Amino acid sequence: MRISILLILLLIGVSASSQKLFPVDINEEISMKISSEFVNMSNKDRMEKIASSKIPFATFSTESQDATLSINDNPMQWTSQDTEVVYGFYKASVNALFDEIKFIQDGIKEINGREFIVFEFVSTVRDDNVFSSGRGERNYTYIQYTSFNDQVLLFNFGCPARLQFEWEDVAEEMMQSVKIK
Repeated sequence: MRISILLILLLIGVSASSQKLFPVDINEEISMKISSEFVNMSNKDRMEKIASSKIPFATFSTESQDATLSINDNPMQWTSQDTEVVYGFYKASVNALFDEIKFIQDGIKEINGREFIVFEFVSTVRDDNVFSSGRGERNYTYIQYTSFNDQVLLFNFGCPARLQFEWEDVAEEMMQSVKIK
């Protein structure tokens, strides 16, 4: 029994560590590393998979579309003095979207010289929730926000909760690689 548990943990570790990251210029000001498992999403797939009032300027997914990464911006004047207030606003918004939420990370951290609001969590949406696809869903999400040029930049990684252990280290590494000029 112990050997089979160790073998499973080893296979999970090999699966996660086999993902290589490569640098991508999102636009002229933003770059980051993304998983070699990702491809650019088509416009059709983007419309079906990413719920947003504004079309993200970069979207990536695995071939199966189980894991996605989107980068978007929204108009909002936000300075470094506003970070605590904006953090509270976004935390309340995230909490309101889900029926249950368990935070892994929840706070403000510096990444490559810039403050980011970071939320990493596993969430549940029940069948009767307006955001549900009609069946109860558990998802792993890593999302971070920062201020840039009177905009809020939003970096959002998500996958089903069953894939959390395959993706959480990769998501962390991708998010820690974000560079903004």
